[in-house]
Amino acid sequence: MEQRVNIKFCFKLGKTATETHEMLVKVYGVDAVSKKCVFEWFKRFRDGEEDVKDEPRSGRPPTSTTPDIIERVQRMLADDRRLSLRMTGEELKISLDSVSNIIHEHLQKRKKEVYAFPTLRRSINE
Repeated sequence: MEQRVNIKFCFKLGKTATETHEMLVKVYGVDAVSKKCVFEWFKRFRDGEEDVKDEPRSGRPPTSTTPDIIERVQRMLADDRRLSLRMTGEELKISLDSVSNIIHEHLQKRKKEVYAFPTLRRSINE
């Protein structure tokens, strides 16, 4: 959404789609939208479209990422940080992908890197 607003801003300034894409790449790096996407938004703006929000989509609404489920996942993690995605999903009866999405996207939690140091083993013959 943020990049769309920036694209609209550049469009209103009279920048070209290519110039706009280059600026987005400077700011967002690899997370910048594609050049094709910038051209598509420029076309929409030229056609008189002003809104940068997504158009409504048909389909089934998400049922496993409700505020209630998100809060339950958060409480479960607060109680036991060692819970696996599978265990959490089984407890709440939702998919592993949904649990992962809730933890990483909604709760903004990341797995900490744990470095194990190998122990020195003595040989049995010593």
